This record gives sequence, C-alpha cells and structure tokens, in this order.
Amino acid sequence: MSHNNLYFLINQLTTIRNITPQRLTSFIELVMESTLFTRLDAFMKCKGLNDNRITVQAKIAVGTIGKQRRSGKGLSYDSIVKILRTYPELNPTWFILGEGEMFLRENVNPRNLEELLISVKSLEATLLRQEEKINLLISQLDYMRTQISVNQGYLRDISSKDE
Repeated sequence: MSHNNLYFLINQLTTIRNITPQRLTSFIELVMESTLFTRLDAFMKCKGLNDNRITVQAKIAVGTIGKQRRSGKGLSYDSIVKILRTYPELNPTWFILGEGEMFLRENVNPRNLEELLISVKSLEATLLRQEEKINLLISQLDYMRTQISVNQGYLRDISSKDE
C-alpha cells in the first residue's frame, strides 16, 4: 500500500468514525510491519539465544528486555546499542528498520543448518500471520468503502428530497 493510499484511507476512516489519525496510523503500522521484537526473536532463534542470554551477554540490566517487551513501546536506545555492539554480525539496518538481510555479509554465522531452517520457518509463519492480517484489513476496507457508498447515496437521496 502506498503512502498516498494510506493517507487517503486514514482521512476517510477518521471522517467516518471519529478515529484519530494517530491511532489509526499506529494500528495500521503495527499490523503491517514487523516489529523490533519480531526481528529480535528471529535473530535469537537463529543464534540459539533467549532474552536472558542476550541480557547477560549485552550487559543489559536483568529483566529489561522482558519489561520493554511487555510495555509495548519497543526496546530502548541503550538496549539496542548494547545488542548491536555485542552481536556485530547483526545487521543494524535490518534490526532497527526491518530492511535488508539479518546478518552482515562477512559475519554470517548461523550455528548450523537446522537453526537456520528453524529461523526461516519462524519467519514464514510471521509472514503468513501478517498476510492474514493484511487480508483482514483489505476486507474491512472493502466493507467501509461499501458503507461510504451507501451513506453517500443516502445523503444524495435526502438532498434531492429537500430540493
């Protein structure tokens, strides 16, 4: 979905339903994009890590990753920097923005093929869930478009009766 279409959609939905553009934008971004935590989880699966092991190796306060995960706000800047410094093979662009490859080319080092396959299967499952969410959003958009058309027809009928 292009940004222009997204802005048009936001404008239409906020007009119809008194939904703030910020809340709607946040919801759509949440549904359509992977998060820092989904990328962290994929990296951890590929490297055979867990929250505790990353916390210890990156010298992050115990429980910080879990607290940040539960807060829904994402990782703090300090946690991201510590993770990237601890795992130099992790591509910062992929980790932060979700663009590019998980590993920097010269440092690709999955522990073994089985872990790599597990990571790929996990990413496939994530993609399938996102595709299902996108399809749900598309069907909701179609329904809203229908409602807009019906409401516009209704308003035209009322307008023509008043004239």
